[in-house]
Amino acid sequence: MEKKEDTFYLGLTMAGAVSAGCYSGGVMDYLFEILDLWERAKKGKLKDFPENLIPRHNVVLEAMGGSSAGGMATMMSFLYAIEGKIRPVRDVPGNVRESQNLLYDCWVLLDDDEKEKTFAKIWNTDDLDDSPESLKSLFNTKVVEHIAQRAFETDPDKDFEKQVDNLPSYISKDLEILISHTFLRGMPLEVDFSTGVNPTANYRPTHTTFEHFMVSHFRLNGGKPVSPDEYLSLNPYDGHATERMKLSTIATGAFPVGLKYREFDQNQFNTAYLKSAVKRTIFGEFGKRNPDPENKILIDGIPDDFSSIGIDGGAVNNEPYGEVASILRDRYGDESAEKPAYGVVMIDPFPDRRPDPADYHKPKDLVDVLPGIVKTLWNQAKVKRKEMIDQVSHNYLKGEIFPKRHYSESGTYKGTDPDPIACASFEAFGGFLDIDFRVHDFFLGRNNARNFFRCFFSFEYDPDKGIVHPIHRNWQPESIEKYRILMNGKVYLPIIPDLNIALDKLAYSGDEKFKYTVKERPEFDPEILFDMEDQITDRFKKILILLKKRAAKPTVSNEDPAGEGKLAARWLETRYYRGPVKKLGAFFLRKGIDVTFALTKKALARRITQQIIAVILKDLEKKRLLKNMDTT
Repeated sequence: MEKKEDTFYLGLTMAGAVSAGCYSGGVMDYLFEILDLWERAKKGKLKDFPENLIPRHNVVLEAMGGSSAGGMATMMSFLYAIEGKIRPVRDVPGNVRESQNLLYDCWVLLDDDEKEKTFAKIWNTDDLDDSPESLKSLFNTKVVEHIAQRAFETDPDKDFEKQVDNLPSYISKDLEILISHTFLRGMPLEVDFSTGVNPTANYRPTHTTFEHFMVSHFRLNGGKPVSPDEYLSLNPYDGHATERMKLSTIATGAFPVGLKYREFDQNQFNTAYLKSAVKRTIFGEFGKRNPDPENKILIDGIPDDFSSIGIDGGAVNNEPYGEVASILRDRYGDESAEKPAYGVVMIDPFPDRRPDPADYHKPKDLVDVLPGIVKTLWNQAKVKRKEMIDQVSHNYLKGEIFPKRHYSESGTYKGTDPDPIACASFEAFGGFLDIDFRVHDFFLGRNNARNFFRCFFSFEYDPDKGIVHPIHRNWQPESIEKYRILMNGKVYLPIIPDLNIALDKLAYSGDEKFKYTVKERPEFDPEILFDMEDQITDRFKKILILLKKRAAKPTVSNEDPAGEGKLAARWLETRYYRGPVKKLGAFFLRKGIDVTFALTKKALARRITQQIIAVILKDLEKKRLLKNMDTT
């Protein structure tokens, strides 16, 4: 694509967040606010706004990608933008349960309604019947489906091409979106070890590994159709395309065990698409239709009827920023390290940091080793090898927006909150506990985005030394004075000017860096959990019943002549079940287990419930989110 000197090209990546998608939603709400405000100013739609305070360069959003809740936030951000009605939520509404805009409604309201809150709904048992096969997840995930259904409620009569033509200049008409998934059924990748002596297909030794990472790669394509062998359509006004978009959005957030897994078949990804996406993953080139035009790498092991269960995309790639960067690199090439034309911003509610060596504890026995093994395998699956090489091989701007809350007195920095984000509680499911947590984190996202785009997403500006980025060459002196930020004795100018600085008559860009919309930390009332104890217990009791039913189903049968394990069944019967005494003993054992389970299942479910409540309350106390018992 043609690169313009007065334009900065932007990619966004939204990391996995579970319930803290409300933080990402707040960040996007503020970003869209300042982009739209700037757009209206350039078109003369801001009455009496000074012309010399309107920078005339451009910023274009070219690609977005996300995993888990970040993938869901990515798609919701697109749905919000394509409708063309930017209505930022600048202050906490008088009634926090009133509809505001798509980003607020999806992430703050969740599935709350007048009758029941989201946290109560996830413990309902209407997703379970008497069949073990109905048990798909720990929580009832109908709430996720309800949210997605509302998010995708678009007008099917709208002209898609016209909607794309009417997109603001800060949204590329060829926007690409990547949403990550983890396939439980891996796609075979083969390394050929044949010597050539016997090249027949009947004997070709190969070393086979399995690719479990998959992306839903959507492309706007100017509103024109895309080839289903290469991309998915970003058309929310077409029924079939909408169902694909919805499945990808829900599936990327299928948190393992906690939330219901989803199935992908040829209707979502045909085999040609799977091969194409796997090649992009191998080469790390998501900006190319075919990164292997000479077909040097053969992917023959994916069957034409391939299907797989998909779980949370964050299980193997929680931050697909390298994939997003590759799209920008393919479009606009490598850049000068001092004056890059594009960059990637990652929104990460739970950023990974270098561990403290003091936190390492050597396992003492097998029980200690087992969780370490699981953590090791998970961490290894998410290693960013290509991204480490990429950061020294290619020049582009990188930035990260993450939760941060400062303490200050009279504008002077006094310290930083170690637990700034409320939704981090309850293993990142804390946002389900109470809407006040989600309100807090949505506006923390807006406030952190404000500080990032005003101060940190910028380039140094020093004309005397020839340090001027092309997008800043034609800035008026008044704009330089109003939007500049002074750090470490240097002057920086923002890539995206926040015209709120001028509208709100602020002294300078950092005038509000210690201002937070929600001033107090939310506190959770434990009585909410105690009142729900019976409901939570009922769900666990139902789960235990279904698990027992599943365990009681025979795995092998001597009575099924076509079944597998016939011989094994005969050996087992001979050893353990033949003879009246053994059969009678087995009968009483089964009955004893049944009676014991009938008598203890409710007590066991109650015990599980109380343990979970204890874990939640202790974590809330640790993060200073628990209501004090002395508070009246």
